[in-house]
Formats: sequence, structure tokens, C-alpha cells
Amino acid sequence: MYQYQSIGRGLPRAVKALLIANVAIFAATVMLPVVRWNVIFGLVPILVLKKFWIWQLFTHMFLHGGFSHIFWNMLMLWMFSTELETNWGSRDFLKYYFICGLGGGVLVVITAMIGLSSSVIPTVGASGAIFGVLVAYGLMWPNRMIFIMGILPMKAWHMVLIFGGFDLLKGLSGNAGGIAVFAHVGGGITGYIYLKYGWKIMAHIENFINVFKARKFTVTEGGKSAGSQRGSDSPHPDIDREVDRILDKIARDGMDSLSDSEKRLLDRASKKRE
Repeated sequence: MYQYQSIGRGLPRAVKALLIANVAIFAATVMLPVVRWNVIFGLVPILVLKKFWIWQLFTHMFLHGGFSHIFWNMLMLWMFSTELETNWGSRDFLKYYFICGLGGGVLVVITAMIGLSSSVIPTVGASGAIFGVLVAYGLMWPNRMIFIMGILPMKAWHMVLIFGGFDLLKGLSGNAGGIAVFAHVGGGITGYIYLKYGWKIMAHIENFINVFKARKFTVTEGGKSAGSQRGSDSPHPDIDREVDRILDKIARDGMDSLSDSEKRLLDRASKKRE
């Protein structure tokens, strides 16, 4: 699952594709203003709930409300996603990105249902997915120093907590100022839960499926099993336990806490699962 390698030249594939897609769609919305982009493809909670326009939970991530909106979102995407994709691989990064964006959209709909946000104003932007990226960055490199506006130094994890806390307070107090703060909060919470438990659960499911496929049963005419191929739950139980321990350590203390030997072990384990 985890791959450790230095950042190469240029942008990794998934980040580059996301940047191109977002900019291209933004250009289309500017050149074709007659299309009701925000109503059809933005996230309008009442349309999701009443008309089941479920696609809006995904498409709203590719719309933006102006040049400043898309500029800052794409800048954050470039700054914090490049190293994540380089470490995880394109497929796992994209999966995580869209899961966080979906989580942000779901929280927008939920808060609209209970009256904390509007059910008719469209929500647009990749901010939910990008805030999930910030959470991942903060978990993997919690002690990295980030210079806010190029001036104020702050540890990555402190930055995530402060930004998320402000967004949550704004949303609960009703002073969001037109910013989809619940999309930010939803994306961040979803990312945290996924990183803490999601990959580990999926790894156990994958191991279970592989073990199940490895066991071959033959059935007699009476319907009873005539025999089976012996196999243990895992061909390398000690290694599997060590991988679980390292994953827990990453979730608890961040990527910087790993030793070189732990990184090499995860690298070997990820290659065996590909």
C-alpha cells in the first residue's frame, strides 16, 4: 500500500490530471455561462434529497466560483498532494481524494437537512477533497514546518487543527460568510477516519479474500466436503502483524516516526500485494 521514493521531476500523474480537469472545466464554465453549471453539477442539497441527483456529490468537486477560488484550491492541491501521490501511488491517492470529496459533500447535505446550512444554495469547489489531503499530510508529516502566507511558521498538524477548528466554529455559529465550511470539515473528518481505519480494514478484507480463494473445496454427491487444500490464514503471519503495527504507528505518530527498516518492510509488503 505504501511506497517510499523520492519526489521525481514534474508532477505525478493523478495530480496533473486533477489540475488539468479542474482548469479545463473552469474555462468551460466561463466560456459557456448560459449553461446552468452550478444548479446541474454543483451540490444543491434539496436536489440530492428530493430529486436524487446523486452525481452532484462528485461533480461539485470540479466547479469553482471564480478565479481566486480555483487558484487557491489548485495551489493547495499542488503543494500538498504531490508528495502524497509519490508515496502512495496514483490509484490510492485518487481513491483517497474522491472519498474525502464525497465525505465533504455528504456533510453538506446532512447539515442542510438539520438546518445548519442552506439546502438551495449550490456548493462548488474541491475544498472538501483538498482538506482531506491536508489531514493526510498532517498525519504523515506532523512536524513539518509550513510557512503560512510565506511568513508564519507552523507545524503541519497544528495548521490542520487550527484551520479545521475555525471552519467548524464558523459553521456552527452561522458565520461562514459564503464559504462551504462544512465541506472542509466533512472532507477532513472523512480523511482522518479513512487513514486511521479504512486502509487497515481494506487490507484485512483483501487478505481474507485471498485466503478464501486459496482454499479449494470438493463436494461429494451427498453434499459434504470431501477434502480441502490446507492453508493458514496468512502465509506470513509474523510479517502481517508487523505491518499492522507499523500502520498503527503511522496513524498515531506520522510517517516521520518510521525507521528505515520499517519503511523497507512496508515497501516489500506493498509490492507483494500488488
